[in-house]
Amino acid sequence: MSGDDLSKTLRETDQAILRRLREWAEKIVRNAQTEKRVYMEVPVRTFSNVYYDEEKGIIQMGERVAKREFLNVGHAKKFLQTSLVAAAIKDLVAEGITTSLRDVYYRIKHTIPGTKENTVDDQRESDKAIEDLETMLGFVREQMHVFSKGGKGKLAGPVQIEEIVPDPDGGKPRVVETDGEDVGMGGWAIPPIAEPERVQIKKVEADFVLVVEKDAVWTRFHEDRFWDKYNCIIVTGSGQPDRATRRIVHRLHYEFKLPVYVMTDADPWGWYIYSVYKQGSINLSYLSPTLATPDSRFLGLTISDYHEFKFGKEVKIKLTDQDRKRLKEMRRYPWFKHKAWHNEFDLMEKEGFKMELEATSSKYFRYITKEYTPAKLESKKFLP
Repeated sequence: MSGDDLSKTLRETDQAILRRLREWAEKIVRNAQTEKRVYMEVPVRTFSNVYYDEEKGIIQMGERVAKREFLNVGHAKKFLQTSLVAAAIKDLVAEGITTSLRDVYYRIKHTIPGTKENTVDDQRESDKAIEDLETMLGFVREQMHVFSKGGKGKLAGPVQIEEIVPDPDGGKPRVVETDGEDVGMGGWAIPPIAEPERVQIKKVEADFVLVVEKDAVWTRFHEDRFWDKYNCIIVTGSGQPDRATRRIVHRLHYEFKLPVYVMTDADPWGWYIYSVYKQGSINLSYLSPTLATPDSRFLGLTISDYHEFKFGKEVKIKLTDQDRKRLKEMRRYPWFKHKAWHNEFDLMEKEGFKMELEATSSKYFRYITKEYTPAKLESKKFLP
């Protein structure tokens, strides 16, 4: 897709959002005229309306909808907040500019005339209003020109990317090209908005995607040019991944049919990060179809690896009560029901320790790229 085509697609998406906002507002007015009630219908995003879709392998939001009424004391403030955020988004899209969640919070925050009451007291309130609008309008916030903050993710490898950068004054957008094999030590920084209207993945010559939990460990893979030797794309979300990183991994898999392998610490928190890439998250269950990659496989690290690769006892980190509590919670998640995972849970509890990816350096600094990961790839001992 050319720069002009990208620009056209972005304009079409913007027009669709503006049209949907107008329809949404008109429905509220129509309800007020016909039913004499001012309300909006909001999909319920609580845990009670979230389920695990066995067939698709992702966490999904159910179909329950609640009415948020303007003349209901318990609903009025949220109704106002959602309306104010919708107006702010309309301005952003119409002007063709982007902004952060924090900016939106300050844009709509003011004291209601004649009262001491603020429209919003905490950013979490405006953030939730944006999430409500995502579910009501059918567009993600990134498409609505809103991002969280600077992207956390980065990648390197045989992939060519084009970013479209809109001109805030209405001029022709810039198209920025990146070759993933020709990036510095920082790799290609995944932008906070990674939708196809903004980021085009032009060409991929890799055989698979390797997602590494930690930024520092990813740097080891990048410096050792692991992506070159094993013809892969290496990605990191620098811990718990942001939406943009998950979106790029999802797109690489679905648009180019690349297998996805995820590497995290051997602890409950790292293993849960893997599940976020794979099944999605409970909080963002409504976005799982565009963020989750259910065909992902877990490459490492496990407690079984401690024995198989003969690591020394100095790498062991004692499990905390919080670790054990998290492990107990994960046992109940249907997406961790596979026997192979429960075997690892049992082993961790029995032996009472966890491990970090950096523990592989106890052998030597490049052990993770020279021996550990190649051995895991060759054996194909991936957890589901």
